[in-house]
Amino acid sequence: MLTPGAYARPGVRHPLALDLGTSTVRLWSPIRGTVVTAPAVIAPGPSGRHVVGRAALDAVASAGGKPTWPVRDGVVDNFFACVYLLRVLSAATGRPRDDESPVLVGVPATATVRQKNMLIAVVRRATGGRVAAVEEPLAAALACRPGPDCGDVLAVDIGDGRTEVARITDGTVVAAERADVTNTVDQIPAIVACVRRLSAGPQRVRRLLLTGGGATHPDVAARLAAMTGRAVSVPAEPRLATLAGLRLLLTR
Repeated sequence: MLTPGAYARPGVRHPLALDLGTSTVRLWSPIRGTVVTAPAVIAPGPSGRHVVGRAALDAVASAGGKPTWPVRDGVVDNFFACVYLLRVLSAATGRPRDDESPVLVGVPATATVRQKNMLIAVVRRATGGRVAAVEEPLAAALACRPGPDCGDVLAVDIGDGRTEVARITDGTVVAAERADVTNTVDQIPAIVACVRRLSAGPQRVRRLLLTGGGATHPDVAARLAAMTGRAVSVPAEPRLATLAGLRLLLTR
């Protein structure tokens, strides 16, 4: 079972928490103490070298270059582009290159073993650190409920191009499904169907935890509560829930 501080190590100065999404990448390191947020995109820059994040979008808008989005549906789609993206953004946190401090990266609960291994390989190549992957629903649930209560909860992560519903029991993801519909509002029936399937059994899950950018839509929580008959919790910053959980795991 994951608990706050599980990956903390005495004397480690440059740990890194990483939430790599389809459209946005977020990083945290104690060096700066703030979250680095950037679009998950690279593109040719004015000097011929590739630029990343907001600079890449600006370069495309001004020069019309072709952008590369190296993450698709929450997993790595372009290995080398993703390495370049993370290498540049990791440096922006102030973390020294090829530092061996721990790096925690969130991984979708429905990712295959191959997809998880590719993500770990990308992060290791980009940062040089000792990389561990944590399922995103577990990290988000830890951030939203750090106490000893380990009852059942269904975590619903509404992202860009990938929505996951995961059942967490005793601090472990016991089942997970994807509900992939582009429009956030149209996803609600698909999410409800996942909730019903994952709630099957004698122990009825009473609470939904909504995270991800789609959780900020004004109608999502109310509709899910009405259609599932369950209490719905939304953290103050649902986009940062996964990263906040990874940060808790890295710090005492």
